[in-house]
Amino acid sequence: MDSHLEPASAPINGALRTGECLNLLRSVAAGRLIYTDNALPAVWPVTFAAPDGQIVIPTGGHQWFDRFDATVVALEAGAIASATRTGWTVLAIGRSRLVIGTDGLHGFDDPTRAPWTEGPDEGYLVFDIERLTGHRAALLRPTGDHR
Repeated sequence: MDSHLEPASAPINGALRTGECLNLLRSVAAGRLIYTDNALPAVWPVTFAAPDGQIVIPTGGHQWFDRFDATVVALEAGAIASATRTGWTVLAIGRSRLVIGTDGLHGFDDPTRAPWTEGPDEGYLVFDIERLTGHRAALLRPTGDHR
């Protein structure tokens, strides 16, 4: 079983507590940035870190991320084990801001803890987690599917 999936003794379906949500977010490196684009929902895959109540997404210097400064965004991450068809999903929501370097980022006071080492002037999209929810999930198997 993947290390970032819930232990076999955990219920297959059900809500996750806040601490569980944070631990699971920290167990994966990629998720989906959720935002609005011309009043429509949109999703973009991103790498991220989740230190001390924040979501930190490297921008790679791309100006595309500038649109999210001072907007409400969400990050969804999850995992499903193909063998058991069980897993989890977590959703974090907050108001984002653009940050250059790691100054002011929670949990990155020590430069050796920086999630990415692009350089001291690396840009990040950051949001404090204002709402955090998650649940365990089990995918249904169609009749006759014994995978």
